[in-house]
Amino acid sequence: MSSYITRTGNLAATPELRQGEKGPYTYARILVSDRLRQEDGTYVDGPPIAYDVAVSGDKAVKLVDAAKESGNIRIMFAGRYRVTEYRGENSTRLQHQVTADEIAVSLTAKPSASSRPPPPTPPTTATTPPSEPPRGAPTGAPPAQRNPP
Repeated sequence: MSSYITRTGNLAATPELRQGEKGPYTYARILVSDRLRQEDGTYVDGPPIAYDVAVSGDKAVKLVDAAKESGNIRIMFAGRYRVTEYRGENSTRLQHQVTADEIAVSLTAKPSASSRPPPPTPPTTATTPPSEPPRGAPTGAPPAQRNPP
């Protein structure tokens, strides 16, 4: 049975970009933990559920690049969802598969260091005052007392 799902979770590992007949693709394992309300009204993290998310095209390339650059990132995904049950001799295992229509980096994650360097600070010298104050900046002296340039 297949349905549509939208979830947010953390990448389990950096996905590997692959090339197929129809272009680039990847499989990302995303771990999702739901918050569960207890009887006393407090919340706890539930057990993590692993979703195997298939991503194709430019979205796959961008996901792999973002994961390589930032490491463990929080991801939002939406797509067709299917659960497959595997029965072994001693246990039963569920595989949660999603074919992603949309995938994005979540902005609710903890802030990460930007790979872009900060803008350069213009050099200033304490001994030489500027010849002209910036436009609209207060000068500290009335216009008649300013020295000509």
